[in-house]
Amino acid sequence: MSRMLKVLLYLCVAAASTAAASSKKNPEVEQAVKAELLKKAFTTKILLGSYIPCPQSGRNDAIKPIDTELSTDGSIRYYARANCFYQPTPGVIDLGVFFDATRGYVNGGFSSEIPPGTTVWVQGVDFKEDRVEVRLSANASNGAVGSGKIKYMVGSSYLTWSTDQLMEVIARGIAIPAYEKLSQVKMEFEVLRANLQEAERKYNSPGVDTAAKLADAMTLRQVLEKLKNNRAMFMALGKSDPESGVYTKELSALLPEIAKLTEQARQERVAHLRNQLKAQLQQLSEIQRQVRQEPPSSMAEWQKRSDSLTQYSTLLGDRQKLLDELQSENEAPSTEDVKLMNESKVEIDTCQKALEQGHQQLELADLTSQYGQLTKKRAQMLDTYSRAFGTSKEKPALQDLVAVLGQMVANRDQAAGLGDKTAAAQLIKCRTEAEKFKRK
Repeated sequence: MSRMLKVLLYLCVAAASTAAASSKKNPEVEQAVKAELLKKAFTTKILLGSYIPCPQSGRNDAIKPIDTELSTDGSIRYYARANCFYQPTPGVIDLGVFFDATRGYVNGGFSSEIPPGTTVWVQGVDFKEDRVEVRLSANASNGAVGSGKIKYMVGSSYLTWSTDQLMEVIARGIAIPAYEKLSQVKMEFEVLRANLQEAERKYNSPGVDTAAKLADAMTLRQVLEKLKNNRAMFMALGKSDPESGVYTKELSALLPEIAKLTEQARQERVAHLRNQLKAQLQQLSEIQRQVRQEPPSSMAEWQKRSDSLTQYSTLLGDRQKLLDELQSENEAPSTEDVKLMNESKVEIDTCQKALEQGHQQLELADLTSQYGQLTKKRAQMLDTYSRAFGTSKEKPALQDLVAVLGQMVANRDQAAGLGDKTAAAQLIKCRTEAEKFKRK
């Protein structure tokens, strides 16, 4: 044999060995999966087809088995096995999928099926090149009664999977709580790792103020705590992760930084509150000057003074809120602030009472002035009535006189209500005179 021929033969043998090795199964994983499943009871999570009627069969069989194919993307197809000469009928055969005279995919028309939530026993597990087939039965001892098969269409790459990876996929068809939880923990872990990268990026970003930095630190802390809990759950499921301690270490290092940022943010808030209190003093002083003036001499001036007093009260309320916020930051108000608040509250009460008295005095002054004008008008009406006595103008003149007397009664009644004793005596006189002319 020539040297070249030997080289070619060697290469062919090596290629064949490589191909054989790539398709070689994993006996340890297969054995572990079988140990987890065989002869054990589980609950179905999907609908399993059992049999489909096959009236066109060349043999006397009236029904044929159905395989349930479950893909990794969650899609399900029901496959009629060989030698079922099933004629396509609407709603049963999926014409969009491969179908020939002896086999095909169907989407209904089962003569029997195993619904979700049914207790089944695993009768066998078969490992193929591109799928894993799990044979199930609704009867623990008889595989032919209420039987069904799930074909997990995982592709040839599953040959390199671990036991956990394969069992997590199998748990999509039948309920296996431990592996369902494991899958959930793994998915959460991947999400949290992505969140951790973003949280660390934001926390380490330069040029961020203290409040924002603290918020980013709290977010990072939350993610690290979730990762710590996730890894603890992972270990509780019998798994190990050599990097799980990293998150605990990072969390321990972050906590003192959060404490430092928390205090720094508090001090900045306190400084801002004290600056607000200081800035308010000038405005408060100006309002105090306005309300401390002499009693108002007109209603317009009284209204202006009343508005100032309302503003004074509002400013004092705002200042009290600032002081309350300061106390919530564990900062006691200064002695000057306490004194200012106490004195201002007393001053507002005093000014309010003075304004009420001033308003009453202004009202009495206006009523007295109006009463003097009404008195002159009464004299004129009385003179007009006297001149018109016995004429056609007597009645209109009398009505005008009674109207003026009614206004005088109302004026004196209002003044008497404000505490004017002179007005009370005048009210009796005006009321008596008004009644006398009303009777006429």
